[in-house]
Amino acid sequence: MRNDGKLDPTNRRLLALLKENGRTSASDLGRTLGLSRTAVQDRIRRLEKAGVILGYTAVVSAADDQPPVAALVSITISERPCAPVLAHLQALPEVERLFSVAGPTDAVVLVRVADTQALSALVDRISAIEHVSTATAA
Repeated sequence: MRNDGKLDPTNRRLLALLKENGRTSASDLGRTLGLSRTAVQDRIRRLEKAGVILGYTAVVSAADDQPPVAALVSITISERPCAPVLAHLQALPEVERLFSVAGPTDAVVLVRVADTQALSALVDRISAIEHVSTATAA
């Protein structure tokens, strides 16, 4: 990152590579970017510390035992910064994907649960998080 907090072209390219495959080794990223492994690790550490990289996830194929009810839950967060609430939501086992969005809604989460009663209970749990309000589309 630059001193003004903006991403330089190398960091933007690094983030694009990590979005493509978050498991790419620092050595392979370094070869692609023309940097050493330690320089890549340092850049990643700084991006994590700055809150640009919030975490890593595995994308898995749909399993036969996957819960059958999927829903989109719109999340509005009344206090800033949003990152702590988003991290809490991301950690919920029912959350399949989390999208940060612009406008009156701060995030949309794709959740998957066993039935509509479980969905209702999950939305109640999410709504109970301080500074959070929800809307659901099943």
